[in-house]
Amino acid sequence: MTRLNCGMRGLVAALSILLTCSRPTGAAGSGATHVLFFLIDDLGYADVGYHGNPVGSKVFTPTIDELSAQGVRLESYYVNFLCSPTRTSLMSGRYAYSIGMNAEVIVDGVDSCMPGSVSTIADRLSAAGWETSAYGKWDMGMTTWGCTPTCRGFGHFFGFYNAFNDYFTHYVGTGLDLRNDTSPVRTLNGTYFTEAVTADAINWLEHKVPAASKGTFAYLAHESNHAPLEVPQYYINGECADAIPLSRPSRRIVCGMMRAVDSSLANVTNAYRRLGVWDSTVIIMSTDNGGNTDTGGSNYPLRGNKATSWEGGVRGVGWVGGGLAAIQRGVVSKAMMHVSDWYPTIVHGIAGLEVGIPADGSPPLDGVDAWPSITSGGPSERKQTLLQLNPAPIVGDLPQAALRVGDFKLIVGKTAVFGAGVTLYSGDHCSGRDDHVSPTTFPYRITNATSPAFCPNGWVPPPESGNPVRPPPDVSCPPPAGSPCYFPNTSYTDGSGVFLYNISNDPTEETNLAAKLPTVVKDLLDQLMVFVNKSIPQDHGGKDPRSDPAAHGGVWTPWIGDPNPANCQAVPAPPVPPPRPCGGDGSEGDGLVVVYGNGSCHANGWCSGPQYGGPPRTAEVSIDGVVVVASIANLPRKIAGLHGFDITFNCEKLSTGDHEIVIACKCSNPALPPQNISNGNSGPTCTHGPPVHVVPCPSSLHQEPL
Repeated sequence: MTRLNCGMRGLVAALSILLTCSRPTGAAGSGATHVLFFLIDDLGYADVGYHGNPVGSKVFTPTIDELSAQGVRLESYYVNFLCSPTRTSLMSGRYAYSIGMNAEVIVDGVDSCMPGSVSTIADRLSAAGWETSAYGKWDMGMTTWGCTPTCRGFGHFFGFYNAFNDYFTHYVGTGLDLRNDTSPVRTLNGTYFTEAVTADAINWLEHKVPAASKGTFAYLAHESNHAPLEVPQYYINGECADAIPLSRPSRRIVCGMMRAVDSSLANVTNAYRRLGVWDSTVIIMSTDNGGNTDTGGSNYPLRGNKATSWEGGVRGVGWVGGGLAAIQRGVVSKAMMHVSDWYPTIVHGIAGLEVGIPADGSPPLDGVDAWPSITSGGPSERKQTLLQLNPAPIVGDLPQAALRVGDFKLIVGKTAVFGAGVTLYSGDHCSGRDDHVSPTTFPYRITNATSPAFCPNGWVPPPESGNPVRPPPDVSCPPPAGSPCYFPNTSYTDGSGVFLYNISNDPTEETNLAAKLPTVVKDLLDQLMVFVNKSIPQDHGGKDPRSDPAAHGGVWTPWIGDPNPANCQAVPAPPVPPPRPCGGDGSEGDGLVVVYGNGSCHANGWCSGPQYGGPPRTAEVSIDGVVVVASIANLPRKIAGLHGFDITFNCEKLSTGDHEIVIACKCSNPALPPQNISNGNSGPTCTHGPPVHVVPCPSSLHQEPL
């Protein structure tokens, strides 16, 4: 397909199609364009038919398969590995890290939400006259009303605010969480959530599409396939029950949940057809993160799980389809794309609005407009994608970072958010049920014996395939779980270190190239440090007791500020962290090794612990008061994160006599004093030794290999 030239050189030739270049044409007579963004929660790579069938998956998604085959399947598309970061990135056009939203999930009662200074897709479209609506799971904060959908650009909302909900009772813990706009909905107890949001979306389309002068944007964010695993029995009967044995109950239920979601997509897209606007409709489908094998999802043949930096956690199922003529047909795209790209793609590429440069102090967009690539098949403008970054770790003592640049992907530090003792089943949250069955009676009991295999650092085939789980060859699992890391009931995922993969040649992440390609590792680390040095706090904090539903009539409700939702009180600004001294995180002196011989010495250690979020410090080595070498401390270390150093210096003078060696970590701010991590050492312990000799400097310092 020839790409249209909408620049000055092509102005005359393109005059008759200028409108198409600036924005896609809509239905005849209306000029409107209609966009449906269809988000599926915890959707695994093999949880759609077109990916899953070749690897033994028995999940049935005929509507998804057909619509994606008639459009553009995005096969190098990335999301975050957890739901809140992906959703805020989608709506804002920024990496979650750039707006401080990368510190795991905003669960019920947590005082955090997307910054109010950041406009959403819906803000931009509604300001331009588009009709906008949101459905399903919000999960982008609810501290004040200003955090909620109807204050973030959506003219209508039907769904819940928290991270998950009971599909039938619509309760989270002791509180109801279901709203129509801002009003609690108390009349749908027993109605399956997937069906309820589908019906409301169709009703909205029937009222808004005929009258839309500019366009409509419907954001339908299903809760499926997130736990609790619940679905009416009639979605399991037939195909799912026939294909998946009863010994795999979680997978059976996920199969039924996906049939319900696939039916939702069929019903909503049929509404566009009935309304006569299919030819001006764009359908975008995406997951929010990889599937959770713990609860019946499957990412096979990709490696890993939801909440990990492996491809199975961050490679998203996504496609663009619909009736709009500009969309290519039957295309599999390998152009790199990130979930943050949807903001400029929808706002600029589809709606024809200028994205512009933020004038409110909010960070610039990280997303790029992918519409030219989607409509012409050209390469993506995106060459780099930040997949994960949390310098202050979520769990344990390690940071998390992952970056894709061109063919290569780098993972540094902790690969997952899981800790020890992960429970693999919850019998009270897994059900396939008929309308006449009591909510507390579940025919599919999940037990240790029937729980899915859990190997978040390895490869987990669909349970119904009969293929064995493959444990990771390059990630150790410390006791008590031990290797191979997928025994039922508990699992460690402390896999950490440096991992480098050529994703183009090795999409399933089988061969770690870090040791073979150190220059590539260094290049990607340097690019990663550009983000690290921004020092953006990533902390949602704890639950606020004022959020207790008991204080709000038994309903989950914004608990800070003006109680009137119509006032849309501004989102509270995130707290500004107090200035910390250089490296003042209690981590200095945690490690130092000097290895010398033949006149050449190596000093390695680290200058800060993982909690330090400031600019990298400089490691400086002095012998007898004279500085002999200095180096930026930005190498990955198993304990310290991206604050390690490994430097070489001449040490011939150490061959005789007693000498003082001092290694100091200096601040970027020259006004702050250096922090010595060796207090100097004179005497026989730091004099000449064997050809390779580890100097036993102060006893509090120890060796920690890179």
